[in-house]
Amino acid sequence: MKRLCLLLLLLPALAACQWMTEDYTDDNFPDADAARYINITVSVSAGSSPLTRAPLGGEYGDGVEQALENEYAVKDITLIFYQLADGASLDNPGENATVLCVKKYDVQPTTNHDHTHTGAPDGYTDKEVVYTTGDQRLDETTLVAGEKYHVLVVANATPNVAAGDKLTDVRDRLMTLAYTDTGSGAGVSASGITAKDFVMTSEDDVVVSFDNRRVDTEKNTITYYFECIHIERLAARIDFWAKNSNGYKTGTETVANRYATNPGYEYTIYEVNGTTKTDTGDRFVLTAITPFNLNNGNEYMLKRVATGFEAGATVTYLGDETITNYVLDPYIAAKTDQQHPDNLVSTLTDVATLTSFNSAYSVNMASQQGKALTIDSKDDIVICYPKENTLKPGTRLYYYATGLAFEGYYYENGQTTGTRVVFYYFIRHQGESATATAYEAWSKEDLDAQKATLVCPEPTAMNYGIVRNNIYRISIESVSILRGKLKLRLEEEKWRHVDNPTITI
Repeated sequence: MKRLCLLLLLLPALAACQWMTEDYTDDNFPDADAARYINITVSVSAGSSPLTRAPLGGEYGDGVEQALENEYAVKDITLIFYQLADGASLDNPGENATVLCVKKYDVQPTTNHDHTHTGAPDGYTDKEVVYTTGDQRLDETTLVAGEKYHVLVVANATPNVAAGDKLTDVRDRLMTLAYTDTGSGAGVSASGITAKDFVMTSEDDVVVSFDNRRVDTEKNTITYYFECIHIERLAARIDFWAKNSNGYKTGTETVANRYATNPGYEYTIYEVNGTTKTDTGDRFVLTAITPFNLNNGNEYMLKRVATGFEAGATVTYLGDETITNYVLDPYIAAKTDQQHPDNLVSTLTDVATLTSFNSAYSVNMASQQGKALTIDSKDDIVICYPKENTLKPGTRLYYYATGLAFEGYYYENGQTTGTRVVFYYFIRHQGESATATAYEAWSKEDLDAQKATLVCPEPTAMNYGIVRNNIYRISIESVSILRGKLKLRLEEEKWRHVDNPTITI
């Protein structure tokens, strides 16, 4: 009898120990009054792809590019919960679909968590940086254990969204800031990168559930671990890569210190005859770059793509970009007039009148020495962090397309005084084909002559434009004399959804 009593006493203790190591489907265990918590994670891609390839269209372009720490840091997230009827979606939620709950939490990075990554997009790797809210009281929300919810995330900003808002209205919310800038330009100044706290939002319409839970019988708690939610930056990034240059020259390395007043990245000028290249003795020195036609207005909180611009065109919220659809910004439909709109700063008209590149948006090559990144032993300089600026076919590039103006000096063989030259390049989001290499840069005279006729071409979707979460890395491939003008060959590379067209200017 004593042994039987002892055995009966031990059975509950053994059962309790077993429960502590398993997930549960019975919320009434261990106690109906157990404290319930939710734990949410978000991830930001910090992966890298060292390759530069021909242009590939679509959501992921040519791969994944490394992010800097300030670009993927997350300090807080706002969660927007809602539910949809059967058959409904974010694209067609119905007029009665509303936001059920909005909660903001501080987050901290984590490497050890119980969250799943179901639905992770192609291109994500173990290079993701994951942030967690930690355990948060479920009873401080209006969520009900056992239900499934759709959730949108906004990181590093507080969106204008509240419980009860119609989902059809939330889809159209605008964000004013894409990051916090401590400088005077577009995230970069003479001191280097000044952008921080990048605003990020959901990449997908995610459904979270209470299926993944952990019970602590000792503390009498149940914690629900929602599926990890992937987010992306509202900003893009434009870089200059000093690939194929002879390096940064201050003047002491050259004939009679000829660069002393105009130091920069030096390029050798070759005469090309078939496969033979002959050094002409001429040199080109890049001294400054000024981005132009930067969107300083609003950006959609949620990325949207469309099959076209005609009435009835299908719009998809948080949809993937393809090689035939368009990423929309809030101003795209109105980009028809022959004048710069109010939402653009550092307009091409203003930049073209500069006698030297000294505006708040100009990046002087001399000021970035010691601050540049390095790729394949060559300097890579962040020029700016622009917001989305997308173009539909027929849009006039001069007034609307984001681009870069290159200022430099051309030195003929043996000469110590250079001639100032400026060339303008409209940034391409996607090349016409994987073999496209010959794109054109423009002198001021060429631009003035073709303001009204230089337009975004019809056949290729997203031929020009700036799209969130992309790096556009521009490098001068070569410089040559062509009918008395410079011919620059450049290439692009991108941040996460990366196109890498080789571009000849």
